[in-house]
Amino acid sequence: MNDEAVEKKTNGARNILILGVASVVIALTTSLVSLYVYHKSGDIYLDCSLPDADCPSARSDSEENNRSQVYVFQDSGDIDEKVLEEYLKEIETPINRVKKLEDPFGGNALSDESLGI
Repeated sequence: MNDEAVEKKTNGARNILILGVASVVIALTTSLVSLYVYHKSGDIYLDCSLPDADCPSARSDSEENNRSQVYVFQDSGDIDEKVLEEYLKEIETPINRVKKLEDPFGGNALSDESLGI
């Protein structure tokens, strides 16, 4: 009777070990597959958070990053008709740029030409 209890305890430890190893193998496999798909699909080239990314909008000399030319809506103060008119005037430029796109939700919206690269 005592030998059976020891054998069951050993099988339980072995099962936990198998479960742990299987979990690690599955995690590594899915991570490798997702990284492979990420690289092969070309999405890696759209990721501007990478240190060596060559994204025009990520450059410090980029027009989008130049705060002196970009309108920033004040987060404090009174909102009156003058402030709203100024905001609407400044927001017209990006709205018009989006309206010029033929199909803003199509695959061509991220082409080099439409992004100005």
